[in-house]
Amino acid sequence: MAERQLYAGIDLGSNSFHMIVARLEHGQMRVIDRLKDMVRLAGGLDEQGRLDAETRQRGLEALARFGDRIRDIPESQVRAVGTQTFRRLSHPAGFLVPAETALGFPIDIVSGREEARLVWLGVSQGVAPVEGRRLVIDIGGGSTELVAGQALQPDLAESLPLGCVSLTREFHGTGRLDATSHEHALERCRAELQGWERQFRNYGCQQAIGSSGTIRAIAEMIEAHDPAEAGRIRPGPLRQLRLRLLEHGRIEDLQHPGLSERRRPVIMGGLAILESVIETLGIEQVSVSPYALREGLLQDLYGRLTHQDPRDATIRAMEARYQIDHDQAARVTDWTAAAFEQLCANWALRPIHGDMLHWISRLHEIGLAVAHDGHQRHTAYILEHADMPGFSRQEQQFMAVIASQQRRGIQESEFDRLPGRLQQPARRLTALLRLAVTVCRSRTESAFGDFSLTAEGSELRLGLDPAWLSARPLIRHDLETEAEELERIGIELRLSDLPLPQAR
Repeated sequence: MAERQLYAGIDLGSNSFHMIVARLEHGQMRVIDRLKDMVRLAGGLDEQGRLDAETRQRGLEALARFGDRIRDIPESQVRAVGTQTFRRLSHPAGFLVPAETALGFPIDIVSGREEARLVWLGVSQGVAPVEGRRLVIDIGGGSTELVAGQALQPDLAESLPLGCVSLTREFHGTGRLDATSHEHALERCRAELQGWERQFRNYGCQQAIGSSGTIRAIAEMIEAHDPAEAGRIRPGPLRQLRLRLLEHGRIEDLQHPGLSERRRPVIMGGLAILESVIETLGIEQVSVSPYALREGLLQDLYGRLTHQDPRDATIRAMEARYQIDHDQAARVTDWTAAAFEQLCANWALRPIHGDMLHWISRLHEIGLAVAHDGHQRHTAYILEHADMPGFSRQEQQFMAVIASQQRRGIQESEFDRLPGRLQQPARRLTALLRLAVTVCRSRTESAFGDFSLTAEGSELRLGLDPAWLSARPLIRHDLETEAEELERIGIELRLSDLPLPQAR
């Protein structure tokens, strides 16, 4: 089917929702459709992280339209991410669950640094290679991403809580435009940038690129006033633009060639952010790119499906950083992989669940770098809170919950922290990880022999070589105790003898 070659990247930003649909042709993504809806999600969020009903409905309607366009594309070829406003929701599930229902696909909430990495990946696909280092600036509705690096590799990535929607609302909320209010907005931006000024200046970039709709709108206004400035933003013309806009006195009266009616309500906040970034970092010129996070999503998705998954690189880096016992991690990983293969069909587990179990198994002991006592809790904390390029917040939380339950008593309430669609897979992967940790307790090459796993209803039957088990009374005792623990998550563990090979 043609849909098998289609991919979709969806950026649920604080100002606009964007979606691009591309077809894979000869190893390259060719964009065939684009959808955009200016939802202004950040504008409907109050200080307590609550979303008002009107904005919520506007967002759900936009997602339903997006979902209608991509309903025939396989889920593995669609990635949707929520950014700053999703991160600020006081009760994310309250909007996330109906949002996923409207779209028809899972939505990942990504960290600020992961958002910055995806922006970099998107912009890097659309610019010619240059000698030296590059800075990418992306001004969203609720945050601004600054990323610096070379070629396809970002070296610095920061997300600042400065967005065109939130900043306009804070300093021009009455609709009035004046130099004093704008100067206060600039001061706020300078204060946020102060902590990163030296780091980015010392890194030294030979090129600066702006990637957001806000930056493109500013560039279009400057070009409309002076065609000689086409495709670039320099400090002088930017200051002149600010003065021209302030002359209008009120946001509702803003008129300027290149400024759309839909962009008008949030442009002043974006202008203040860009001015302060250029001033603080000493930038002489910003080039404008049509590429952004959504293109980065497509490239990241393609990498995942072609064995270039950035998450694998993250796992390897963490293995090295926390100096894990590679032999023991390999034993546990081998056991869980064999167990998953035997049970995935009966337990309705998907390939992504197998990937998650694989990564958790490799990192299940990283908490030992903190302390042996309660190391499962330390592991869980690291997995949930570390910067892990390529992983969404939900993926990190999913792994953390499972890792936290790998030993000792099972805390059923931990699974309630996950979205409903992830709770049952998490319980089942927890059972497999706990069994692997138990069986591999001796930490030797002969840690486990052949085994079988079958599931029917709530029953999980583990078949082991009776000679192997009788020689390991501690493991037998631990498995009998484990049966009591697994009952807490609705799994009835039964031990049985592994059938002997048939004589030939």
